[in-house]
Amino acid sequence: MEAFTPEDLCGLIAHETAAMLYGVGADSIPSAETMRRGLETFAAAVGVEDINPHLAWIDSELESAREFERSGQDTAHLLGPDRLNAVPEAAAQMEAVWELFSAAVRMPRQQDRQAMKDLAVTMTEAGGLDNVLLGTTPEGPYLSADGLRAELEEVRSALQAEQGHSPTVEMQS
Repeated sequence: MEAFTPEDLCGLIAHETAAMLYGVGADSIPSAETMRRGLETFAAAVGVEDINPHLAWIDSELESAREFERSGQDTAHLLGPDRLNAVPEAAAQMEAVWELFSAAVRMPRQQDRQAMKDLAVTMTEAGGLDNVLLGTTPEGPYLSADGLRAELEEVRSALQAEQGHSPTVEMQS
């Protein structure tokens, strides 16, 4: 298994958040918001500077879930279910949880440590780590660090295409 970098872990958090929203919808909005806050806290703690694509992806999926709740109409997602159904291998999930807890112990604020704990718990539930530890391993496909990097590039492209179809926003000088 290739080691996950902090940037990869941010991609994993975004992936798991999008997958949760795609599969469950509005019922998962509070958990997705918790994961989004946790992503911001984690990235700040470990020095990942550019999490904008990750946050934009989560925000897009949150808006899609909210629109579905309001209208009952499914909207376009940045990635299809075939990509979102991939789960990280158990070792990668455990590494992710370890990194979240490692970041938490270095945080001076209780609120930030709690955000990392909440994110770790939600990530293990979303990724099915509890089932893996109990011996019921889910079928693949599995996510790798390279797969997460490729997925993030797809999301970036989809976000750029989406922005190209949006009304122009006032340019800042």
